[in-house]
Amino acid sequence: MTATVKKLPKSEVELTITVPYADYAQAEKNAMQEINKNLKVDGFRPGHIPEPVVREKVDPKTIQAYTMDVIIPQTYSKAVKENKLQVIAQPRVDIKTPVEKEGDDFVYTATVPVMPEVKVGDYKRIKVKAKEVKVSKKEVDDTINMLMARFATWKDVERVAKEGDRVEIDFEGFDQEGKSIPNTASKNHPVVLGSKNMIPGFEEAVVGMKVNDEKEFDITFPKDYHAKNMQGKAVKFKLKLGRLEEKEAQVLDEALVEKMIGQKLSPEDFKKKIEVDLLAEMKQRAQTESDNEVVQEIVKLVEVDLPETLVDQEVDLLKEERKKQVAQQGLTWEQYLSHVKKTDEDFSKDHRKGAEDRLKARLGVTHIIEAEKLHATDEEVKKKIEEVIASYPDENKEKVIEYYKEGSQGYRQLQNNLSADKLMKMFSS
Repeated sequence: MTATVKKLPKSEVELTITVPYADYAQAEKNAMQEINKNLKVDGFRPGHIPEPVVREKVDPKTIQAYTMDVIIPQTYSKAVKENKLQVIAQPRVDIKTPVEKEGDDFVYTATVPVMPEVKVGDYKRIKVKAKEVKVSKKEVDDTINMLMARFATWKDVERVAKEGDRVEIDFEGFDQEGKSIPNTASKNHPVVLGSKNMIPGFEEAVVGMKVNDEKEFDITFPKDYHAKNMQGKAVKFKLKLGRLEEKEAQVLDEALVEKMIGQKLSPEDFKKKIEVDLLAEMKQRAQTESDNEVVQEIVKLVEVDLPETLVDQEVDLLKEERKKQVAQQGLTWEQYLSHVKKTDEDFSKDHRKGAEDRLKARLGVTHIIEAEKLHATDEEVKKKIEEVIASYPDENKEKVIEYYKEGSQGYRQLQNNLSADKLMKMFSS
């Protein structure tokens, strides 16, 4: 067998594979044996039918098809290996010269996308300044107030509603002709006045009402409202206040701290913990932003002829990611597409550029890691695994050890992450 390789656009190659007649004949013999096993001919046991009888009973095209199923995978695999090709999809096969008589060579082409050649421009000039982060007293206080609000207790009151109260309301929206508008009604709907969870003007309309009061008021929906059919729409709401509660006073003491975080800490130590946690979160967010800047700069420098197959796969991956997000929101994919007024094909077209950029980022980062020899060593990976294991309770350690065992997906992912960390540090200033 001989094979020649021709490079094509979009990181495809065309393999022209020539199979000597002797090899083809052997493949045909093997194919005949398979056919023989499943063939039923009166007077013969399956698998023991003479070859002339098999050829008489079986269509030559069927014999040829069986032979192709034997010879093509064998020779294609060998050609790929000999030419050290990194193929990324199944080949398109085209028979150029079939075997029509004894002595004919069998010739076919296999066109297949391969891992593209990647060039990255002067990446060493990339420098991203580390962002300075600090936590203000207001941010600490706001976080504590948010936590306290989650554990607040409420009591019913008999007075007019005011901002900060928690209410339960019944409401329904009507158009200018007095017809009920779908999806604008709710019963016993809870809301904290001033939380701005409702459209502008809605919570303000409740202020001043008493329990069992009813009210009608007009509201115009924002022009950027998420439901397009309601954007800028004038709606008349009918509203009834069913319950009114006020928050009971809270004191930040050790008992409340333990209730909120499950730890016994003094209020002072609790505030310090919140500050430390916020700072760690801000540093992580700042690092993520810096990493994204580096990746965006790398994408600009990447030169690569992306195979259509690879882009298609990345688009499918983006689609699957979005489907999971949509499912978490309680929607089907069809409902989501209907909501955004798109088809499945529209989604693929709209996200093709994003898929290409993600591929460029991944290929560019991999190229630089290899060029700069930034691969995390096994020793570095094992040290990190030990740190991860130590952070888990004893009853979970075995599962973590299994997940990160050498050669596993978890191990490779951690190694890739550590390598990427090295790359990001190289570009930080």
